[in-house]
Amino acid sequence: EYYLVWFAYFLGVNKDLEADIDRIKKEGGQFSEEVHRDLYAKHFGKDTRYKSVQDAQNGIQTILHHVLDEILHTQHFTSDYRDKLEGFTKQLKKAGDLDDIHKVVAHLMLDTVAVIQASDRLKENLAESIRKSEKLQRDLEEAQREILIDPLTLLNNRKAFDKQISTCLKGFQEKGTDFTLLMMDIDSFKQFNDRYGHQLRDNILKLLGALLSKEQKGKDFVARYGGEEFVILLEGTALEKGCLVAENIRKSLDGLQLKSVKTGQSLGKITISAGVSAVRESDTVESVVKRADDALYLAKQSGRNNVKSEIDLSQHNEMNKIAAPFLTVEFSKP
Repeated sequence: EYYLVWFAYFLGVNKDLEADIDRIKKEGGQFSEEVHRDLYAKHFGKDTRYKSVQDAQNGIQTILHHVLDEILHTQHFTSDYRDKLEGFTKQLKKAGDLDDIHKVVAHLMLDTVAVIQASDRLKENLAESIRKSEKLQRDLEEAQREILIDPLTLLNNRKAFDKQISTCLKGFQEKGTDFTLLMMDIDSFKQFNDRYGHQLRDNILKLLGALLSKEQKGKDFVARYGGEEFVILLEGTALEKGCLVAENIRKSLDGLQLKSVKTGQSLGKITISAGVSAVRESDTVESVVKRADDALYLAKQSGRNNVKSEIDLSQHNEMNKIAAPFLTVEFSKP
């Protein structure tokens, strides 16, 4: 829980949490166990998505206990019935006349009816438990889906991305299915945020989320990676095609002019930079992400509002190696 507090703080995904922690730091407060508990309870303890999962788990446990009780109850009836059958057999052997047989059969019928009723009740309760468990399963699946969704942009979140890229890498290793990773970041977003505030910031993130959803096709997987950074996984797509997709998204956003709904004031435009990598034989999840992230950094260094791939990154690194000896300046002592 403490890790979640600080992880969310450093990602910058929870501005209220960020404000609380910055306030405590500014006031010189200590991050004691109690403070951590309070921060977690305030910002994550009331998350209904996680509560739904817990409710479903508790519901399933209740059903299992109920079913077990019913089975044990019915087992008691059948075990007792088996003992009585043995007794009825002995009584029938000792029966002297028809009246004695009638009495034994009457008792046998009563006990048989009781066992049948217990068995019928068990079947009804099991059927009801199955219906309840199926509903809980649907609720649990829905809650799990919600946990994997970013609540602001309604895109997949970082957790969902981590799962998906692992699946893609496994598919590549087992079946040879290529994939390309696009990492995009809104240029100079902090300055924009400082100037116009959190509300407009959130609206821009929603706008970009809607744009990326619109561009999504087939098996494309779009997610908010954190803060103002977004990722797209393109299965069965080569690096060149991935760069083309990133460039189309960049152009779509570059043509949008922002205006204040209240005042009509022009707010200028926002742009994105993107880095693109393609999976290789020796790759891990970390290495694929690192190349895309390094390419994104190169795009930022190159003036922003552009797309760079791992090929551009490789060429840039080679140029730096060649230029390095000529950039070294040695000073001799006078």
